[in-house]
Amino acid sequence: MTTDQSFIEYREAVDAAMLKLFGIDTRDAGIDVHLIASAQEGSQAPEDFARWYGDKYDLTYLDDAALYGGAAARTRKIAALNDLCRRAMGVTGRMVQTSGICALPSKDQSAIREKVETFDAFTADNDPYGERDFGAFEHNGQKIFWKIDYYDATLSKGSEDPTDPQQTARVLTIMLASEY
Repeated sequence: MTTDQSFIEYREAVDAAMLKLFGIDTRDAGIDVHLIASAQEGSQAPEDFARWYGDKYDLTYLDDAALYGGAAARTRKIAALNDLCRRAMGVTGRMVQTSGICALPSKDQSAIREKVETFDAFTADNDPYGERDFGAFEHNGQKIFWKIDYYDATLSKGSEDPTDPQQTARVLTIMLASEY
């Protein structure tokens, strides 16, 4: 990276690196422009920034996804986008808490959101399609569910292609199991 590179050029280079490595750009990933600017000010190469971000949010590298071929690669991309939706809650998707969750004390709501963000107990029973779009766990003796649904950009119907963040709005819903 040259020191006279404009911010727009740097951001475009980060976009290209994100697309090359993960199949999504900075907008898809919900990366704040201030974070990109900070990386540029720190003289971080665009690809190094993209790798750092991908590692931080445990994104799936396209090279890894390619090992699994066609339908499996599609599933892994959906799973990676769903993981990002959970880990960057409210940034790369919308987050909704049901009235039962909202009625809990703030510290419990925060602990539940943290458990959703860090959830990794995926099994064939709770994730039969491998998309990482559902999870369940206990919190203070209550069963909690979370679910990610895929809508079109207007939120008026289902997404035609959940692998495409440009046409898919992800909605993460956190609820008490009793509300399901």
